[in-house]
Amino acid sequence: MPTHRQAYAAVRNDTSQPIYAVGLAHKYSDNYKNAGQWGIIQPGHLSGPVLVDYNTGFLTTGRDWWKVTWSTQDQSGRTLHYSDPENFRDIIDWLEKLGPDVISSVAGAVAAIATAESGPGAVVAAAGAAAAAKILTDAFLNTEGTAGFKQHILTDEDENATAQIIIHEDTTITIRSNSGTSETISSKHKL
Repeated sequence: MPTHRQAYAAVRNDTSQPIYAVGLAHKYSDNYKNAGQWGIIQPGHLSGPVLVDYNTGFLTTGRDWWKVTWSTQDQSGRTLHYSDPENFRDIIDWLEKLGPDVISSVAGAVAAIATAESGPGAVVAAAGAAAAAKILTDAFLNTEGTAGFKQHILTDEDENATAQIIIHEDTTITIRSNSGTSETISSKHKL
């Protein structure tokens, strides 16, 4: 009999720059969908946790699938990054189908938070960036496909523990949980 379990997931920024409009989508096959969004994660910091649901046990056929998105801003402008284990072109096509309004809202939120000094303006900008990340994670979770998602299976060892989704300087991604480690790559789209 399958056993329903819960764990936590958090995104770690192991880059030298802040990352903005960070979104994490987790699917356990078609059974569970979980998501977290954060306006900004500073270098070397870990986001707050998001609860994720999964099953283990005899006759369990489901799999855990993970998608992370984030934005950066540098001298060349704003860039949306996303986990892309197979570099499927359909992710780019999907982003383009979201339309210019959604892409513009992400770009605007990143620009606002990247230029905010501190205080109330920075808090409002971070909330706007988290809302922009929610648009993307909701869209990823509303499709039943797993193209562009990375498989990293949670086991009973992971129950009540925190899996870390680590974004590295070279934009590669490591998913690390008590039960193991998975590696994947990312792709990017200029905003």
